[in-house]
Amino acid sequence: MTYSFDIFDTCLVRKCGEPNCVFDLLAERAFIKPVPKDIKRSFVAARIAAGINSWTADQKLSDIYDSLGFEYPSLLQKQQLITLEQDIEREILCPVQEIVNLIFSLRQKGHRIVFISDMYLGAEFIKPILQKTGLLEPGDPVYVSCDVGMTKASGKLFSYIHEKEGIPYESWHHYGDNKISDIKIPQRFGIHTHKISHSYSPYQLRMKSVATLNFRLGDFMAGLSRSIALQGERSAHKDFVLDIIAPLFVSFVFRIMSDAREKGFKSLYFCARDAYPLYRIACQMREIFHEISINYLYISRESLYKGNDADKIGYFTQVGLASNSGDIAIVDMRSSGNTLRVLNDLLSRHNYAPVYGYFFEICSNKIEQRDGLSYSAELDALYLQQMNNPAVRKLPSNWYLYELFFPLNSQKRTVGYVNNGQEFVPVFEDRNNDDSALENRQDYVEWRNWAFDTYTNYYIQLGLTTHSDDIFYHIAIPQLVDFFNSPNKHYLSPLAEFYGLSPDNEMLKYVDNSLIRLPLNIIKKRTLWKRGTIFYSLPGWVARLLYKK
Repeated sequence: MTYSFDIFDTCLVRKCGEPNCVFDLLAERAFIKPVPKDIKRSFVAARIAAGINSWTADQKLSDIYDSLGFEYPSLLQKQQLITLEQDIEREILCPVQEIVNLIFSLRQKGHRIVFISDMYLGAEFIKPILQKTGLLEPGDPVYVSCDVGMTKASGKLFSYIHEKEGIPYESWHHYGDNKISDIKIPQRFGIHTHKISHSYSPYQLRMKSVATLNFRLGDFMAGLSRSIALQGERSAHKDFVLDIIAPLFVSFVFRIMSDAREKGFKSLYFCARDAYPLYRIACQMREIFHEISINYLYISRESLYKGNDADKIGYFTQVGLASNSGDIAIVDMRSSGNTLRVLNDLLSRHNYAPVYGYFFEICSNKIEQRDGLSYSAELDALYLQQMNNPAVRKLPSNWYLYELFFPLNSQKRTVGYVNNGQEFVPVFEDRNNDDSALENRQDYVEWRNWAFDTYTNYYIQLGLTTHSDDIFYHIAIPQLVDFFNSPNKHYLSPLAEFYGLSPDNEMLKYVDNSLIRLPLNIIKKRTLWKRGTIFYSLPGWVARLLYKK
């Protein structure tokens, strides 16, 4: 049997999502000198039009640039643009692991593999990419329309391969994503067809709906999340991390570090444990912010409030936090401000300069609790209480999700410091009390850490750092608000597998999907998130109606 595979959007997907997004990336590098946004937009429009206007069955990339109706003094030369576009395609193409596994399985059974594409990038360009991703083996034929002057869409490419390779139609299976050229056309020849659909998840589709005028930001963000999800077995856990947590954390960290650079801070200390994912993300951004030292600080409220000053100040001096430079800040997910105040009081007593605080949320509800503090926070609980939008007003009430579940890790709480005779070291509690199921979910934590690293690298590679403000305010935060207000069931199932520590120090599930236990869960508060439990247990329209009433 012979199994043929379409290449683009079947075997390989682009990190930026849609094919036209390639040209937005191209426009960022196509000019020798910086140019206005409208010039970049005009170039992108011209490049897309050239592909349409010069179309023939044997269309090559050089033909497209021959018909490019765009000139500008600092634009690269034709051959430079061709090379640049090819380089970008190499950078952003990712294998789909499900297809890699399928092809491997077919090979193990002795079946023959063929690759087919309607594309202006020839086989000589495509083959090394397929080899590098583990899809292509020596001897596998690769047929591309621009090389043979025939297309799948016309059916002629299938006829050509049938004759050249001697493949009987009845023993031929073809996989592809296009319902016409990969399904209906080959079916006319009697070829067995298999529709491939690397679908976008619910919140990836929501990202794609974001309207922007200068950059296909929604498409980029959706493509970024999907390309990582497709590098393994897809699951709701992965979609939760890639669609909700990663866009929020990565844009948040970039904005923190940009602000730190502007304020002249030379050292950032990410507080264990809640800020550990933020620390990992910051480490991936070191090359961009090379002048800022990125550090991980073992600290907790307990370690600050208990123990003797000598051990505390000894540890802080050793790691460089206790300093008179005045250019140091700490980073944490959530704070009332008390931890920052106690820390700075300790530093002041020992004649060290105070440190600045970066928080995702400042949760103190009294103005006097903030007096004298130097900090910035994305969510201000006191301010949000005055908002007219009830969904935004409720953001702080979901703190246990973005403080406990979002940064979930396997680290133990710091409870103090001790001098072991050579250095000051943190002391940890005996076990991790935040998640009783964590021992069985270490695989999830490890994958999530890899996902944060990969997501951040792709985010930088795609040039999304310059759009971090728009991503944070127009994609990440609205999705967070939407999720907390009307959670999609697809994203609730991961929460049903984890436990968190309630304010009463009781281990509870975040959500539960049992109709039988629903009254108890609501009345007795047997889950951490009542709204999530209701939406998980009931049909979405019923839950929405219930809350509306």
